[in-house]
Amino acid sequence: MGITATTSVWTDQNVNWEAFDLVVANGAWDNIHRPDEFLSRADGVAARTPVVNSPATLRWNMDKRYLAALDAAGVPTVPTLWLHPTDPPSSDLPAGEIVVKPAISGGGFETARYEAQEGEVARSHIDRLLDAGRTVMVQPYQESVDAQGEVGLVFLGSRFSHAIGKGPVLRPGAAAAPDLLDNLVISRASPTGAQLQAAHHALSVAEDLHGPTTYARVDLVTLADGTPAVLELELLDPALFFEIEPAGAHRFALVLQEVLEERLQSAD
Repeated sequence: MGITATTSVWTDQNVNWEAFDLVVANGAWDNIHRPDEFLSRADGVAARTPVVNSPATLRWNMDKRYLAALDAAGVPTVPTLWLHPTDPPSSDLPAGEIVVKPAISGGGFETARYEAQEGEVARSHIDRLLDAGRTVMVQPYQESVDAQGEVGLVFLGSRFSHAIGKGPVLRPGAAAAPDLLDNLVISRASPTGAQLQAAHHALSVAEDLHGPTTYARVDLVTLADGTPAVLELELLDPALFFEIEPAGAHRFALVLQEVLEERLQSAD
């Protein structure tokens, strides 16, 4: 397509970001361990060359409290209890099986599933995260995941491209770990009309708040009443699973070509 592409590491102080016509800020999976530094770098790069997704989108999506904004806008989401380090101590947790994870997380970092009788262990996990200054999210585990898994819908240039199925990742009795990537089982999937509608709704709310996206993945699970609900809306560093849908890589290249042309035209 006549576009020269290269990979640069965001922490490399020797990168000349001004040399690029466009920076695609995806795949920086260590950003969850240094979020302030990453967002500062994104702002600094964007001051010199266009960045997609935009720093405003990256900042909003870094903290999973964006789910509360989606919920307030009428997007079905997995019910979430938010616990903050400054909150008074509380022993109240949702009944039944739960999932505990930090609000800034990725790849299953510090995420664990607890059965109803493991409340004491879950509370210990929560307290450890709170003591580290992390906001914690507690969600009821969705039983449908064990039977159906999750569905991830990939959008390129705000247009639906392809979908993947993800098998159950959280195993009962397993302790929180640095990541759960070894547990991933990915397959091709065909979303239902209701899943497509839910994903479009979530993405449109995000874009109304912070502008258009170049890449996105919407992960959905099925609630007990059959409603597709957003588990995560990935706008920061989503895996796009082109190995499952090779044509998606070409579609992404076309989207980036469109963005480049628009940027260069506006510069003229």
